[in-house]
Amino acid sequence: MVKNVIPTNSRLLKKISKKLIKLLKKAEIDEEIIFDIHVSLEEALRNAMMHGNKLDIRKKIMVEAELEPSIMKIAVEDEGGGFNPSKLPDPTHSENLLKENGRGIYLMRHLMDEVKFENSGRRVTMTKYLGTKQL
Repeated sequence: MVKNVIPTNSRLLKKISKKLIKLLKKAEIDEEIIFDIHVSLEEALRNAMMHGNKLDIRKKIMVEAELEPSIMKIAVEDEGGGFNPSKLPDPTHSENLLKENGRGIYLMRHLMDEVKFENSGRRVTMTKYLGTKQL
């Protein structure tokens, strides 16, 4: 298990995701699975920074990643006020198609095998099944 606590700083978003991609490539994970995890992690980090911590540089984001032979789990938690994920508008409805925001959680739910929200929406835990390949 890898744990990082990072400040709310968008420049660190790419740095954290590159670190994870490097780990997944070293474990010889399929490129399509790496893509799904990469996009989902960046969306979760972006949401934590923008919507959770409201770009407040004094607030931190906790990132946990656990890679096992057949599963990848990632948790991202912010210090914001939380939200209710069931109240989010559907980004595929015609009135939401041109909006700048609102697709991150939709993407996470479609790219990952499991997405759970905890701690009043401040923590998202995402799971991707990797198959039977050994590390």
